[in-house]
Amino acid sequence: MRKLIFFLVLQIILLSSCAPRVTSDTVVPAIEMTNCTLSSPGVPLQVIAKCGTLAVLEDRSNPQSRKINLNIAVVPAIRRSAEPDPLFVLAGGPGQSIVEIFPAMYASLFKVNEKRDIVLVDQRGTGKSNPLRCLDSDDIFLDNEQDILLLKECPKKLDADLKYYTTDLAMQDLEQVRSALGYQTINLYGVSYGTRAALTYFKMYPEQVRSLVLDAVVDPAFVLYQDAAQDGQKALDFFFSRCEKNEACTSTYPNLRTELDTVLRDLDQSPADITIPHPITGKPLELTVTKVFFTDIIFSALYSPDLVALLPLSIHQAYTEKNYAPLIAQAYLLDGGVYDGMFYAVTCTEDAPLISPIEAKQDGAESIFGDRTLDFIEVCKAWPKGDVPSVLRAPVSSDIPVLILSGEADPITPPWHVERLVQSLPNSLHLIFKSMGHGNVTTECTTRILDKFIESATVKDLDTSCVKNIMPPPFFVDFSGPQP
Repeated sequence: MRKLIFFLVLQIILLSSCAPRVTSDTVVPAIEMTNCTLSSPGVPLQVIAKCGTLAVLEDRSNPQSRKINLNIAVVPAIRRSAEPDPLFVLAGGPGQSIVEIFPAMYASLFKVNEKRDIVLVDQRGTGKSNPLRCLDSDDIFLDNEQDILLLKECPKKLDADLKYYTTDLAMQDLEQVRSALGYQTINLYGVSYGTRAALTYFKMYPEQVRSLVLDAVVDPAFVLYQDAAQDGQKALDFFFSRCEKNEACTSTYPNLRTELDTVLRDLDQSPADITIPHPITGKPLELTVTKVFFTDIIFSALYSPDLVALLPLSIHQAYTEKNYAPLIAQAYLLDGGVYDGMFYAVTCTEDAPLISPIEAKQDGAESIFGDRTLDFIEVCKAWPKGDVPSVLRAPVSSDIPVLILSGEADPITPPWHVERLVQSLPNSLHLIFKSMGHGNVTTECTTRILDKFIESATVKDLDTSCVKNIMPPPFFVDFSGPQP
């Protein structure tokens, strides 16, 4: 049930400090910025930045409303002769803290940072911007009924008026930050839900946006969770097809589909009570592995080609040895630090009311991922609903330069959901990465493309030939790794 999102770390790069620039054409920033260091748990990279806060109204229509201190970090351009238009990076989820996860992303944006500031704003409800959290990391091991119960009780415990944590209000915050920092025009990079945020900002403030990069796109018409069961099943079938076409995988695991069916049937009939070493502390961990728990981890693993490479071994171990430890360890790898209170504050307002329970039940019956959408609807019954302005779902039609990235095997934002958006953006380029998953800026190829696109602000003559050479990691045939 819990939304699990992650980012992959490719390499370590340490950024040296650089003073913020003020030219005759910029306004002196209205935010006091001080030296700081950005770090993420489990990521050895540290990024030198300037940090500050900006107080904004929780209810922007009420001058007497309580205030939220937005957490802001600016990674100054490495070159002193920097370009005037920074890159604002918007996190996914919804519910990730961009300031917290940025060190894991920095290698992918290093070349952009040579010439441009990178601006990070923890969206209201995440990070240090009045964080809204319901469950802690060990709660991923709760059974589904406990999970749903805790999430339904959560709104009463959060110190926030949850009606005011929607995307449009957060983008008004972002505009206030842009103005306070003195930037005139900006470039936007959004991943997953961050693409909804980026598109919403663009529709609200088109004159402020120079270019858009949309990675794993949530189209304005796309309803989160509505097609999760079907899209997840398609990604799983794609995974099985890849294994069956791969000699090493199919010879090692010739009956993988049957093995998974058997594991799920057995867990449905009799959940497994097990004791394993805790993936982080190593202490004994007692838990019950259910069918829902098992399929939730598989669904989340499909986001990442690196974790998909481990899936055949994990499924086979569960089938032959009733060894669930490899898959449970993946659950910890997949926990992307989502502030789930913010996730439900946003999606219970913007998405859940648009989902038909009848259609969701029908879709779930045709997928191993079953009733996850119905569970989402059930949780949202207990969450307050904010207003949804028309700008959120309004289609986008513009000649702004847009680079769109999709993974062919993405289980949650697959490329076929982007077709209408591409048609309405004549100055866009849609790159689909073969056999890849959710989020695709972590290769040297895409890093170069991203840098060239933001530098030129056009898709014309953009060299994307390297995309065809990007391949997912090979499948593990045993605990030693892929076949040599």
